[in-house]
Formats: sequence, C-alpha cells, structure tokens
Amino acid sequence: MKRQQTLGELRIFARSAAGFKQSQVFWQRRLDGQWLAAEALPFSDPRWRDSDPHLSRDGKTLTFVSDRPVTGDQPLGQLDIFESKWAMGQWSPPQRLSEAVQSRAYELGPERYADELYFASYRKGGPGKLSVYLSERLASGEHSPALALPAPINIGPSNSDFTLSPDGRYALWWSDRQEESTKLANEGDLFIAERLGAGFGPAIRLPAPINTVSFEFTPSVSSDGRWLMFASTRPGPHSAGLSQLYRVSWPDLLSKLAPQIESASQAQLEQRLSHLWQGIGHAAGVASDIELLRPLLHPQARIWGQGLRGASLHLNSWSGSEFLDMMKAPSSDALLECEVHRELRRYGAHAQVYSVVESRRRADQAEADYTGVNSSQWQLGPQGWQLLSLHYALALPGQVPPEKSSLSGQCVS
Repeated sequence: MKRQQTLGELRIFARSAAGFKQSQVFWQRRLDGQWLAAEALPFSDPRWRDSDPHLSRDGKTLTFVSDRPVTGDQPLGQLDIFESKWAMGQWSPPQRLSEAVQSRAYELGPERYADELYFASYRKGGPGKLSVYLSERLASGEHSPALALPAPINIGPSNSDFTLSPDGRYALWWSDRQEESTKLANEGDLFIAERLGAGFGPAIRLPAPINTVSFEFTPSVSSDGRWLMFASTRPGPHSAGLSQLYRVSWPDLLSKLAPQIESASQAQLEQRLSHLWQGIGHAAGVASDIELLRPLLHPQARIWGQGLRGASLHLNSWSGSEFLDMMKAPSSDALLECEVHRELRRYGAHAQVYSVVESRRRADQAEADYTGVNSSQWQLGPQGWQLLSLHYALALPGQVPPEKSSLSGQCVS
C-alpha cells in the first residue's frame, strides 16, 4: 500500500545557478517528523529548465514553467506552462497546457487555484512589459483566453509572482512600480491587496525590513498560515550573488497592515448596509428596489422577522428569493427606512451588524410609525459583501431600543 502524501509533509521548490541557468524543481518529503534530503523531481531532466513550481491546495497538481520540448529533443526557446498530477504515489509525465494560456514569450510564476490559473507573461499587448494574467478552466476542460488582471495588480512596467493566501482573501506579488513619495523606480518590491469580489482593494507596499533596495520576489504564505516566505537578492553571508529565502510572521503582518489592506472592503460593507435599507424603502404606490437588493443577498440568505401578534411573539422566515418576491409587490403606503444606529463587528471575511431602523409612512413625520431592531450577518466572497442572514424584531411595548447614534437621528444611510 502506497503512503498518501499530505501537503504538510511536502515541500516543492526550484533551484538554479546564477542567471537562471540549470534550473530544476526539487521536492522534499517529511517522514516520521524528519525532513529527508531534497531530490530533483523524477521527471526532471538537466537538458531542460524547470522552474516556478506551485502545488495546488489538495497537493495533487504541480504547475510549473519549462522549456522542455513537447516532441523531439530541442528546447522550446521559451518558457511555457506545464502540469504534472500526483496519483498512485508518483508524478505523471508533465503535460503542456493549451495554447489559450501560452505565448511566444516567457510565462512565469503559474499558480492554480481550482479552475483559476494565474501567471505572469512577457507577451506583447499587455498593460506592461511583464504582467499578471488569469485563465479559467472551462467545463470542457480547456482554458479560457488569458486576460490581464486590472489595477491595482498591473501597474508599472513589471508585475509577477502573483499568489493567494491560504484562505484566498489576499493577493501578493512583486512590482517595480514607482514609489509614490519619491517617484523613484525600485528593482522589485512585494505588495499585498485584499480580494474584493472580482477586483482588489488598494495595493499596499510591504514595509521594511521585508522590502529593501534589493529585489524581493516569489512571495508565498505557508499552508498553515504561519509564515510569509519570499526570496531576496539583499546582501547576506551566504548570498554570493544569488537570492536567498526569508520568512516573516504572516499573522503579525496582517495585524499591522489590516486597517490599510481592508479599507476598500470596509467601505463596501458600509455602503451595502446602507443600500439594504435604501432598497427596502419605497414611495407610495411602488415596490422596493429589487434590483438594488438582489446583489446584496447571498444565494443561501435567510430573513427572519419577529413581531407582536396579540399577546405572543410570532417569528416568520423567508429565503432570499422568497423575500425578494414579497418585496416586489407595490404597496399603497410609502415605507421610508432610516437607520439611526449601527454597531459593526468584523472578523476577516465575516461581519455582524446591529442596526436600529425607524420606519415612517411620510417624510415629514417627526415620530416613526415603528422601530426595528436588526441583527445581520455578512460574508465577503466572490461577489463582494453579501447578506447571509437578517433577523428583525419590531420594538416591543415598554422596551425602548438603544439611543440613536451621534448623528442625532439623521439616517446613517
């Protein structure tokens, strides 16, 4: 019986001589808690250059670049993207990916995340000399044509070594874009940005001593989330003109930079909270704004409503689609929603929000017709922030909701 290899028991990396010569991909396995000596991968051939390996999250797909020939024994003359599969205790012969992701230029730093393949390329027509691209694997198994990622990823002449953190929330890469404060170009620094739906938040240059005047590149977060590892050409006792590997605490780095990194997603969350109440509200004779509400709701969203009926509390529940169907019916009365108090707690890609919302039938009313006390849960995912659940409870006799926020009764939204 062959022993199953797990991601925590395997290291895969590349080594080369100066000038990117004699590059080979190595693997190192851990047995009974001890790391064995690194070995070149079984399909390695010193006649070809193999480099920039990336192991998928499940440990079954190795993606890398190589100039190995598809047929014959002459090198390609360029670096293309290949993949090898781990099955039955061994690596399969590397297969060159389809033409949709290749070019006549060098491809670099490929990384596969399920059906998404990110890589950098020197191909013509890109936003820079070296740019980051994305190709998606289709249902047919083929890849879609590669598209350059938007700003803030591709800014400046060169961007490469794009990688995602284990939870998929953060993108890291190197760039030689100009330093805004001095307008001086750098050799290559590491940047981080939070994923926000299909786009990204602001690009944050990692601080010293991570970045130096030397070249920092190939960032990677360990699968257990403990370390950010990267290479640097900074001078060192063993550098001898070659790059060396370094690491810093990933949790400490996130803790220090979180307010900067998450500024855009925090602003989107605040905006979507306001859109929720704006979308529910409506003028007399019309319905709620379904088109504003629809993208706010997660596909698995659930809405709960609590109110006093007679001498007992009644609780109703709707799915997101049922809620939208209910809200799209026009009403003879207006419903003017005013969020007067908000408390928001966020943990990474999850947020809990407590809101007090006043409801009126006329804009000139001083007193609200009724007040709702609301608890909502939000998730940051591929569509940005979306509502997972909402529980609203109408104010009960003799139980006064919390005081309004410092906005003196003006709508938070």
